Amino acid sequence: MPRFSRSLVVLLAAVAVLSGCSHRLKGPLHTADGPAWVAPAAPSGAAPLEVEYRVLLIGDAGYFLEDDPTLAALDLWATQGTPSSVIFLGDNIYNEGLTDEDREHGEKVLSQLLGATAAPKFVIPGNHDWGLLPKNYNLKSIQNQQAFVDEWPAGDAEFLPKDGCMGPALRVLRPATPGRPAVVLIALDPTPWIQPRVRDLCADAVTAEAHLAELEALLAEHAADHVLVASHYPMLTGGPHGGLTYGFPADAIVSTLGWIMGGLMNTYEPGYADWIERTETVFRKYPPTLYAAGHDHNLQLLDAGDAAGLYVVSGAGARARVSTVTHLDETIFAHAAEGFVVVDFGRRGDEDAVVVRVVEPLVSIDEPVYLYDLKRD
Repeated sequence: MPRFSRSLVVLLAAVAVLSGCSHRLKGPLHTADGPAWVAPAAPSGAAPLEVEYRVLLIGDAGYFLEDDPTLAALDLWATQGTPSSVIFLGDNIYNEGLTDEDREHGEKVLSQLLGATAAPKFVIPGNHDWGLLPKNYNLKSIQNQQAFVDEWPAGDAEFLPKDGCMGPALRVLRPATPGRPAVVLIALDPTPWIQPRVRDLCADAVTAEAHLAELEALLAEHAADHVLVASHYPMLTGGPHGGLTYGFPADAIVSTLGWIMGGLMNTYEPGYADWIERTETVFRKYPPTLYAAGHDHNLQLLDAGDAAGLYVVSGAGARARVSTVTHLDETIFAHAAEGFVVVDFGRRGDEDAVVVRVVEPLVSIDEPVYLYDLKRD
């Protein structure tokens, strides 16, 4: 390699690494080889709950695995006699979504996910459903996946939001009854915000301000209900997308590749950070019961402060993609192990209650590894 070219590569690597240095996270890794990290003061072991409705959160499940134990456990938890819904939190097909060029692969993966359980399913797109590299994101892969999901023969699946738009898309999972709140889902896809070049691919594209205004209106309308806001992208994470360091020289290589590709869809990148800040401002007015995402391939429960009852990262749906995680000051639970999160809505005596369960099938297929009693004000 000519001296000038080598110098340019070194310079680009230095710029990329330095630009991300202030966002680097360092800390002990909580991998499947060891125990999960649990905050010392985290409430757990909640008293039995009379479950009225269940939502299962699983993300980044887009790799085919024969006899997948995680999907088998998902079906077990979704079919225990309680009305349930499953929310797939994006990256439903690795690595480039449902492309025309490799439909056989994409449809095989998606068929396994949709066929895993007969419970109603909502499928939210992730960055890999748009394409492999940000500079190559395209609407066709999204349209293909939307059509496949919405036309699923069993009729129990829906792709949200539609048509490459940001949403918000609201669905009532359980209607309100006298004395009992509804359970509602608000699905978002911030990809067009984080990567503005794809924003106008949505035929009904709106400004960030209009999107936030609609989100605020829905949150206000359902302020008395249980509201789950879900997208692929976490607001807070102790994983690589939150800045968890790989160590040198891996950091230099990853940062440089990210700069060349047009971003790594990390929380500290300008477009992503802007979306977080402005969306959390809306949340603080009408905090949802919880905000759920995938993107980082691990399991995390985090204190959301005054923005939500809880932040959930459930991106460990594929064994081949499980990645590292550390704990933050806000972390309640963290483990880099395959699995998913179950949210149970119901009552304990005469009180409304919500219990969050973390399920790791390689530990136990029918018992959670952790319980969190989500207190509502």
